[in-house]
Amino acid sequence: MDKKINVVLFFLIVVGFPLALILFPKQKRSSEEKRNLAEFPVFTGENYLNGLWAHQIDKYLDDHFPFREDFIHATPLFHQAKGFQLPNSERVVVVKKKKDPKVKEEIEKDTMAFLDAFEENFSGSMLIIDGCVYPLGGGSPKMSKYFAKMVSDYAANFPNIRVFSAVAPLSSAFIPVAKYRHFNGQNKRTLLAIKENLTNGAIFSDVFEELNNHSSTKLYFGSDHHWKPLGAYYGYVAFCKSAGFEPVSLDKMTKKVKYNFLGTMYQYTQDPSVLAHPDTMEYWEPMVQTEAVNFGAYGTSKGMKAKVFYATSSGGNTYSTFLGGDQPLMRIKTSVKNGKKAAVIKNSMGNAFTVYLISHYEEIWVVDLRYAKQNLTQILQENNINDLIFAVGMYAAMSHGTIGMMRQLATQSGHYIPPKPSEAPELPALNPSVQPNEINDTIHQP
Repeated sequence: MDKKINVVLFFLIVVGFPLALILFPKQKRSSEEKRNLAEFPVFTGENYLNGLWAHQIDKYLDDHFPFREDFIHATPLFHQAKGFQLPNSERVVVVKKKKDPKVKEEIEKDTMAFLDAFEENFSGSMLIIDGCVYPLGGGSPKMSKYFAKMVSDYAANFPNIRVFSAVAPLSSAFIPVAKYRHFNGQNKRTLLAIKENLTNGAIFSDVFEELNNHSSTKLYFGSDHHWKPLGAYYGYVAFCKSAGFEPVSLDKMTKKVKYNFLGTMYQYTQDPSVLAHPDTMEYWEPMVQTEAVNFGAYGTSKGMKAKVFYATSSGGNTYSTFLGGDQPLMRIKTSVKNGKKAAVIKNSMGNAFTVYLISHYEEIWVVDLRYAKQNLTQILQENNINDLIFAVGMYAAMSHGTIGMMRQLATQSGHYIPPKPSEAPELPALNPSVQPNEINDTIHQP
C-alpha cells in the first residue's frame, strides 16, 4: 500500500508540476516586487549552444513557479518558526522604555506619542518596530547647501517665477521610541539648513515643522517608504502657508480607504512582522474636476489620457493611486479657472503631495526628475508658469547625482546651471550600508 502511495505521489509531482506550469495563468508583472516577470525565451541555435537559452529558461521557471508568491510569503514564516534568522537581520528583541524621570519629563513636552513597550529588529540598515519599517538616518546639513544652491540658482534664472523648496523628511523623524529621538533632530537640522542656504528669493516650505506638529498621528506607512496621504496633506499645508494660499480642509474633500497595502519596505525586508501588519491607506480627493495627460520621456506633442487618482490601484501598487505612479511628465488641467500655473519637480514622494495642489492651480506640470528628458525651461516659459515647486523626499536632496539631475532639466535652452568644482566635493554617503536612491528609482513603474 505504501509503495502504491509513493508511486502516485511521484507521478503527481512529475506530471503535476509541468501541467500546472502550462495551465496556470501567467502574470506579466509582479505587483509586489515592482518588476516585469521573465518571458518565455525564443529558441535559436546560437542561444542554445552558448547556454543563454537554458539560463533564460531557468529565469522563466523561477518567475512562473506555481504558487510562487505564496511560497515567497511562507518562507520567512517557516524560517521564523524554525528559529532561523534571515542573513540581513538581527534577532527580534523586546525592549522596554526605562523609567527615567528626566526622560519622562522631556517626552511629555513633546508631541510624539512614545510606546511603553515595543519589539524591534534590524534588517540591513532598516529598523523594524512593531511591524513598521524605518530607515536609520536623518540627512546631512552639509549636503543641504548643495540642494539649496540648485534651488536658488533656478530662482535667479527665472526671476518672474516663485521657486519653492518643499522637501519631505524621512519617516525616521517620527519613530515612536524615545531612544531614537535623535533622528527627529537630525531631520530638522538637515531641512533647516536648506532654509538657511536659500538665496535669490527662493521660498522655504517648512514641511518638517508642520508634520512634527501632528506627529502624534501616524504620518508614514509602515510597510512602504512613502508618507501616508495624511502626511502628504500636512506637507501641502506647509506649502500653502509659504505660498500665501488657504489650504483646503480635509472635511471639504472626499475621503476614501484602501486596505492590505504591503509596500516597498516589506519587499526589501521580507519581515514576517511587517507582513502581519499591512497598511490601511486613507486618502482624500479634492472636489475639483481634472483632465490629465501623460507624456513619454521626450516631447510634449503626443500624450496619453491619464487620471489624478487611480481607484483601481491595490495591493503592492496601492501608492500608485496617486498620479498612476511615476510618469516622466504629466499635465493636469483643472476646473479652477484662476490663471495660476505650477510646475512640480518630484520623485515618488511628490505624488501624494501633488494631488492636493489641484485646488489652487488651473494647470499643473508634474516633472519626474529621474525620467523626464523634456526641456524644463521651455515648459516654464511657454506655459507661463507662476510657481516652480521642488517637492521631493529627503534622499533626493541628499545626493549630488539627483541634485545634478534636477539642474540638468533646464540644460537644452542654455539655462543649465553647472556647479563649480568647489561646490561639489565628494562627501561621505548618508549611510554607507543602504542605497535609498536605488529603492526610490525602481519602484512604482506603471
